[in-house]
Amino acid sequence: MKSINNYLLLITLCLLSLSMQAQGDIKSYSLKKGQAFDILLFNTNPEAKETLGRYFKSAIPVAVKNGYMPQKGFKVDQPPLQGNYWPRTVIIGLWEDFDKREQFALSITDEVPDFHEMRREIWTSFNLTYWEVQQDYSFEVNPEKFNVLTAYWSSDDTTFPKFRKEWLKQVEKFGGNKLIGFFKGSSPFGYEYNPDHLTITEWESKEAFDRFQQKNLEMNHEGVKHVNQFIIQ
Repeated sequence: MKSINNYLLLITLCLLSLSMQAQGDIKSYSLKKGQAFDILLFNTNPEAKETLGRYFKSAIPVAVKNGYMPQKGFKVDQPPLQGNYWPRTVIIGLWEDFDKREQFALSITDEVPDFHEMRREIWTSFNLTYWEVQQDYSFEVNPEKFNVLTAYWSSDDTTFPKFRKEWLKQVEKFGGNKLIGFFKGSSPFGYEYNPDHLTITEWESKEAFDRFQQKNLEMNHEGVKHVNQFIIQ
């Protein structure tokens, strides 16, 4: 019980501290092969504080029991760089085992029947993707840098890989650093957000990113169906 209470406190502090994080707070992540890696993008209903408290008490202990490990998240204070969606919060989650993560998505309502109803009340938008970690990997997100999350959807499995390869080539050419990159994830029923290519890139400055972005927008987008792109802090 003490362990679960500690997790609840950590999750609460992670969510509440997003609005007051110091600029010098480097966020570190350590991934292990076989784990599940979550990215959640959401907007919160400020009128649902009571339900949020009930959600923490009922749903989070079940997640922890299934191997959930909360991580530090990000604010999205500025309008999107591309696309039509502006989540104000991006949360990263890790699960100790990918199969347990999938099982949690399927069976959570057995233990918390109103799980999805609470989520719909608490968050006015809630999008989720998770991937199986293929190898041990660590990365850091430095808020002193210009950090960008980009998600692309493919309309053509033949031409999109060419675009993706060229996009990554241009990131490197213009001085960007790819912190993470994921392909072919999963979204639980009701939370569909499953891009074919999701990355977090780091840039020395906004000006450095802008030089890349000018080239990016001029690229041949054949095979690209949609894009979301945000500055994360």
